[in-house]
Amino acid sequence: MGDVVSGTEANGVPFAVRRLSPHIGGEVIGLDLSRELAPEVVAAVRLAWLQHQVLLFRDQTLTDDDQVRFARMFGEPVGSRSMKQANPNVMLISNVRENGQLIGVLPDGELQFHADSIYLEKPLMGAILYAVELPSTGGNTKFSSTYAAYDALSRDEKRRLSGLTALNAFDYETQVRTGRFDPSKGPHYKHPVVRTHPETGRKGIFVNRLMSQHIVGLPAKESDAILARLWDLCECPEFTYEHVWRVGDVVLWDNRCTQHARTDFPASERRLLRRVGIEGDKPY
Repeated sequence: MGDVVSGTEANGVPFAVRRLSPHIGGEVIGLDLSRELAPEVVAAVRLAWLQHQVLLFRDQTLTDDDQVRFARMFGEPVGSRSMKQANPNVMLISNVRENGQLIGVLPDGELQFHADSIYLEKPLMGAILYAVELPSTGGNTKFSSTYAAYDALSRDEKRRLSGLTALNAFDYETQVRTGRFDPSKGPHYKHPVVRTHPETGRKGIFVNRLMSQHIVGLPAKESDAILARLWDLCECPEFTYEHVWRVGDVVLWDNRCTQHARTDFPASERRLLRRVGIEGDKPY
């Protein structure tokens, strides 16, 4: 898009935000995240985050501690829930192997649209991803605005969805929907089909293709039809921004009102990104 839509200057540190797509995403220009940010700068970044849902910071050089410190400005840092890492607040997303063992999680290929940890009682508020090593092509991350998807529903559809809940689960052995769900083999939780953002008050669709299994209390055929409609709407190109990574990119997203997906990439090429999650609350 290229339009600079907002800017601020605090403690001598100017920054501006350039819109990345019509409905979601803004690039923050002028901040060095390896430095501690003044409280008024943090407040301005948070306002931009709430407005754009996804923020991009280019050309950063961050240590683990820098990234965790930045995350702590928004909430309590969270690392991997499924794999022990050297730094408990950092999760490695990588296909790199050492001594035949993966050093991270979600190693290869496509990853369908989802909101992180929606299968837990308190899904993440957001997350910060930092690009360390990248393949020559692919491995892009698509972000979708669930606000925009909800706003596109008809009045009757919104009324139909009000009060509905869905069961969400995640199979750690796959990155695409399998259609099978065994409650004894993985975490799962019921959340509203439509979530109200606790800070903005806006409503967004809170079911996704990868993890949402069915709508509670509805016949399978009706549940499947509603979910398919909502998934397609959330994944509509009009409501998405596809990020092509560069080494040094930092992306902060609001997990309460977005979904994200990953495109395929060559399995023979290394990919390593560091993620720090931000603890969330129970959706309503």
